[in-house]
Amino acid sequence: MSVEAKARQKFEEALQTEHDPDEPILRRLGDSMVGASSARDASPQAIVGAIEEVAPRWWSVDGSRGAAPTPDRCALRAHMFGRFEVFRNDEALSLGRNGKALAILKYLLANRARPVSQDHLMGWLWPESNLKKARWSINSAIYALRKLLLGDCPSPAAGNYVLLEEGYYRLCSDVQVITDVDKFDARYEEGRRLAKEGRRAEAAAEYEKAIERYRGEYLVEDLYEDWTMIERERLIHAYIDMLSRLAVHYYETGQCQESIRACYRILQKDRCHEDSYRLLMRSYTRLSLRERALRQYRLCERILKQEYGTVPSSETRALYASLFSEHP
Repeated sequence: MSVEAKARQKFEEALQTEHDPDEPILRRLGDSMVGASSARDASPQAIVGAIEEVAPRWWSVDGSRGAAPTPDRCALRAHMFGRFEVFRNDEALSLGRNGKALAILKYLLANRARPVSQDHLMGWLWPESNLKKARWSINSAIYALRKLLLGDCPSPAAGNYVLLEEGYYRLCSDVQVITDVDKFDARYEEGRRLAKEGRRAEAAAEYEKAIERYRGEYLVEDLYEDWTMIERERLIHAYIDMLSRLAVHYYETGQCQESIRACYRILQKDRCHEDSYRLLMRSYTRLSLRERALRQYRLCERILKQEYGTVPSSETRALYASLFSEHP
């Protein structure tokens, strides 16, 4: 094995030790390798070059911080709805099987607005480990995460996506990161703005584009993680709200079949959603399918009794009564 290859290997091994991977360990590695190089007829420049090749570009060989990374590196795109996926320049990354590294990546993506404490991650992911072992474990996981994000880039010096500063991790601000949740929220807010201005057709178009992003529940592989639950509920509420607005818009514009489909999608998420049952009853009646309309009332009545021990609201009962009087 060449001296350069040994330098690279030793650097990678060092990143997996209990040292903080962002500590200036390159000074020690560089000194020891350069000191040994004369006995092996290898130039110090070759050793330093090998270290720089695997080190993040903004680490200098003496251990100090160098210049910030340039912004022309690969952008990252993440799918948080349904199955978790990450893309670099539209190329899907192989996420491997390191569950801890993936958990950290998801958490960093979900909390991009603020750095994440190293102590918090250690307490969450390694609650039974002592401090020394937990620190070693998180360093190893972060190292694996950095390699995962770099993927098949020819040189790791292309950049470091995960930074550690004063005990807090964050994604590098020079890396462009976008998620399907970001696009979902942007469409939702734009639709609400247009609706307030009375531009209902344009608002409906925004809601439809937002709903296309909803490929499944938020981080469905992490359903029972406490930190995902609030965000998942927020997104479900937004999803149902947009479908409700669309169902009404479709009904008002004579698109009864589209309104019916929207209502059923709502009921898949919330089977006690009375507004949807009423709109289904009206839509089926408009299509001259009164028996189906009446069936929706009976379904609503049964489900509310099962779930809450209650009966449909007076508004729902009045609608049923009006339909029943026309079609005993």
